[in-house]
Amino acid sequence: MKKNQLYWMLQIGGWGGLHITSFLAIAFILPFWASIISTIVSVLCAVLISHLYRLYAKKRKWKDLKIVKLIPRVFFSSIIQGALLAILTFLVAIGSVVLLIKVDPNLMDHFTGLSKMEGVDEATLEKLREVNRGIFTPSTLIIMAVSFIGSYSVYFISWSSIYFAYQFLQKNREVEIEKWKLQATVKDAELSALKSQINPHFIFNSLNNIRSLVVEDAEKARDSITHLSDLLRFSIQFDHYEKVSLEKEMEVVAHYLNLESIQLEDRLRYQFLIDSESKDVVVPPMIIQTLVENAIKHCINNLPEGGEIIVESKMTNNFLSIFVKNTGQLKGPNGTKRKGIGIGNARERLRLLYGDKASLNIENMNEHMVCATVKIPLN
Repeated sequence: MKKNQLYWMLQIGGWGGLHITSFLAIAFILPFWASIISTIVSVLCAVLISHLYRLYAKKRKWKDLKIVKLIPRVFFSSIIQGALLAILTFLVAIGSVVLLIKVDPNLMDHFTGLSKMEGVDEATLEKLREVNRGIFTPSTLIIMAVSFIGSYSVYFISWSSIYFAYQFLQKNREVEIEKWKLQATVKDAELSALKSQINPHFIFNSLNNIRSLVVEDAEKARDSITHLSDLLRFSIQFDHYEKVSLEKEMEVVAHYLNLESIQLEDRLRYQFLIDSESKDVVVPPMIIQTLVENAIKHCINNLPEGGEIIVESKMTNNFLSIFVKNTGQLKGPNGTKRKGIGIGNARERLRLLYGDKASLNIENMNEHMVCATVKIPLN
């Protein structure tokens, strides 16, 4: 059964069941058909009011509120809904009685049993009718109204308790699912890093380049081995971290670019413009390295004269903004936009960690440069 069908079944069935007690109470005061009409209308009004209340609560995102803030809202809204439903039910009930009396003027006599009295003169019957009408004094009607409002308010409080309890359970379930999805995505990111970012081809090239440096520049060869070792160690272990500091992430990027510069030499130029205040801000691991690797793979490698990569960070409006700028254009030689697994993976990781607050966009800055922008909320 679909969730929408189940919802309406529970709405109509729940309110119908609750109004059975109201019907029994009304039937002692009003004629049978008036009780039936007012109960049916009351059920329909209750379904409509609670449904509109649900839409309002969803729009205002009440399910995301803390219990301390949610309880007063639910309490006062339930009283308002109870009062509204009681007034509508009361008006329908009175209207039904008036309508039925117009159709059958002797209806109240049948209901009160006066029609069955024999040998009673009209004057006495009129006095008895006046006594019956006296039951519906303003004070009696007010007591009835307050009673209806109280009972209906309790109904709406019960309805809200069930609804928000279900929403909280659903939210916890979604959080648990998102948690598992994040863990699965991090695992996939690790595999992607081992297969593409730090793949055997890259390792093979790095080792060959280092081998050639052993004779030419032994000190640089030792430094390159250190870069490769640190990069491999972080790439294998980074799935253990949900977030790392920007400073740590930039160390990994520096290792990667140092190794790439052995192969590309003067064709690769890079610089870091990192805001000192942003160094301790935590970011998803390997997110910048993925963008840098993407820039080299799709742009720098394809340019005869190479190009430049600039990694910049800024703190603005409670956001950490990271810019990875590189020489080249977003569109490839055939005029189509490039599609890569790494970028999609990075966007998904940002979504799972920060929801809609984080973003990753890539666009052409001008005719010569491309810029990938990552925005991460600080709170």
